[in-house]
Amino acid sequence: MIEVDRLKESVYNDSYFTEKTGSLTVKNAEESTENTLMTVEIQSKGRFINLSNNILKDSSKIYKTENRKVGRISYRRDCDGICLLEFNGRNILLVIEVKSGFNEIKKKGFEQLIASYVKVRGILQSIEGYNPADYEEMGLLVSYPPDGSYTMPTRSIIDTKMKMIAPTDLDNQNNANSATLKANREVTLNLREYKVDACHVNKTLFNPTLRVKHAIVADKANSGAIDLDSFL
Repeated sequence: MIEVDRLKESVYNDSYFTEKTGSLTVKNAEESTENTLMTVEIQSKGRFINLSNNILKDSSKIYKTENRKVGRISYRRDCDGICLLEFNGRNILLVIEVKSGFNEIKKKGFEQLIASYVKVRGILQSIEGYNPADYEEMGLLVSYPPDGSYTMPTRSIIDTKMKMIAPTDLDNQNNANSATLKANREVTLNLREYKVDACHVNKTLFNPTLRVKHAIVADKANSGAIDLDSFL
């Protein structure tokens, strides 16, 4: 795995990169309210290099917003956690999103992972010594149980309005992927179905598919911990 010193010596601000062992804390970017999953401790016997998601947030304005009518996601989106993991001789690029209600996954979660994955691959590949062929790539969505008692009360009006609007192809894709994720705790996203290639992203900067796993924490908990190694 690329060393953290190489990342810190690159053209990017060295504050974006930190090395950790044992665990990594990922914080939900949503505003803290009652029954909101705010932090998740990602535990592993491997070695982490954490990439602050500010490396994506700080450049968000250069990207277009979404165009759902033609199936294009917004690349202004980002995820809650990004890391490189060295585990049992394997190197893994991991993008992580924390949600409270499972419904939030199909509304935004998949699109956040895809946008973040494509952007961070471009950043990493601009650094000498990072070879994407040396890394497995994975997304991780963390939420309350799909059938738990939790619902987002603040979204009830929005949800009602959304039901009155005909779903786009992008909405249908999210719904299908969330159904698979709910049933299998895993889904493989086809990035071409999310129009990544239609945005003229250089094909060397992404793989056509991204494997995504679902980790569940206790319903209504404000924080949780997961054993990442069990998902690898």
